[in-house]
Amino acid sequence: MDRKEFLKNASAATALAFFGLSLESCSSDQEDTTPGTGNPPASSAVTFNITENPFNALQSEGGWLLHPSENILLVNVGGQLSAFGSRCTHTGCTRDWTFPNNVFQCNCHGSQFDTNGQVVNGPASSPLTKLSVSVNGDIVTVG
Repeated sequence: MDRKEFLKNASAATALAFFGLSLESCSSDQEDTTPGTGNPPASSAVTFNITENPFNALQSEGGWLLHPSENILLVNVGGQLSAFGSRCTHTGCTRDWTFPNNVFQCNCHGSQFDTNGQVVNGPASSPLTKLSVSVNGDIVTVG
């Protein structure tokens, strides 16, 4: 880099710093895997008691919920619990879900997924991430 190019870049960085901005990118090559902010944690399990609020909604067939602090969709289908990552495969929305007519609907852009996580209406084109679920009495473990 020659002196002129260096001074040009240094001046731009100084001007940005003056306004409180940086040259650092807002995006990352890594997926978000921290609890409550993106995908469900890959290495740690999430455990809850199905008799406690709000999880007691899962005791009834057709009951569903978006985990209050993790990005996990849960549903009771035929007495069996299923869990999916709540990151929509269209644009990555995680917290704006409803369950009309027994389908998960991402309200960011209208993508719909069945209770197996498969796309039933786009714009999403890939299924939701399925998570393992185990039940021991009233204790449910996801992941």
